[in-house]
Amino acid sequence: MNCEIMKDKMTPRERMEAFSKGEEIDRIPCMPSMGVTMANLMGVTTSEYYHSADKIADLEVFLFEKIGHDSVGVGTTLRGVAEALGSKIAYPTNGISYLEEPVLKDIREADNLSPANPLKDGKLPLAFEALGKVIKRIGHLVEVGSDIAGPLSAAAAVVGTENLMKGMIKYPEKVHVLLEVVTETNLRIIEQFASMGVGLGMSDPISSTSMISLKKYKEFSMPYQKKCVDKMRELTGMGTSIHICGKSADLWESILETGVTSFSIDNVEDLSKAKKVLGEKVCIAGNVDPVNIMRNGTTQDVMEASKKCIMEAYDSKQGFVLSTGCQIPIGAPVENIKAMMDAARIYGKYPIQY
Repeated sequence: MNCEIMKDKMTPRERMEAFSKGEEIDRIPCMPSMGVTMANLMGVTTSEYYHSADKIADLEVFLFEKIGHDSVGVGTTLRGVAEALGSKIAYPTNGISYLEEPVLKDIREADNLSPANPLKDGKLPLAFEALGKVIKRIGHLVEVGSDIAGPLSAAAAVVGTENLMKGMIKYPEKVHVLLEVVTETNLRIIEQFASMGVGLGMSDPISSTSMISLKKYKEFSMPYQKKCVDKMRELTGMGTSIHICGKSADLWESILETGVTSFSIDNVEDLSKAKKVLGEKVCIAGNVDPVNIMRNGTTQDVMEASKKCIMEAYDSKQGFVLSTGCQIPIGAPVENIKAMMDAARIYGKYPIQY
């Protein structure tokens, strides 16, 4: 392999600053979705990671030094707001956190909740501490971002997903009460992130049409997502990215109405179709299969899948970022993640040739 092909001509920070302005860059940006699932690569358990600002920051630095991807960040996790509001979250030794006991047993209890204080409640202060450490250590080299759970996904961890779904049908007014509480908590979190000068992402798997209809998305999710997007823009002038796991194509037109500036596409959806619907208005990112390719495939599989994504979407009007369709699971070899970066440098080098 030609060594010259593998050399970046810009630092990740230089690349993304130019990319955001629509200026010329050396290659397609590449941002594999990682985080806690990569803790084992550093010899740390996921439980240790979740409970230590130092370990959270150490992992982001470790991954950046090993892989050289174009964005790093620290989020509040999908269940961070719920924990701050009183839900009990379980932290297995080596596994993703999960909801053990929701703070609300019945959606009709939503009136009893008040927004959380991000500087005091749950593990939210830990996220801010870790984020500050990452900024201090590598913020001069790479853009640092943050991430919140979309309001609907945050609400699911407050009352339980099944109860939330039933509530949309039986007690919609109480669901809105809950969504106002979690959204206000999100807005307070956004204020803190904005004060730290970082970008904002939103992860919202419960908003997928694998879970709810377009009608329910418009009623219960979109207005609250928009409040978060508007808050970030009001405070910083910056846009917000969003990732919705699973099926989302039926939502794409409506998602544009939230004002997001970037949309991360799950691997179950078609990038070329996303480019046609979304590409004129927002940057799109995706969408290499995180399980069958990134964890279970070979480096050659990763290269081929990454090349396919680049060829399908590199010319998207508002830009394209090579990424995974969702978070890379525990057990993925680091060689495969490096192969995705190699693909960005080989097949995503400007001018694109294939």
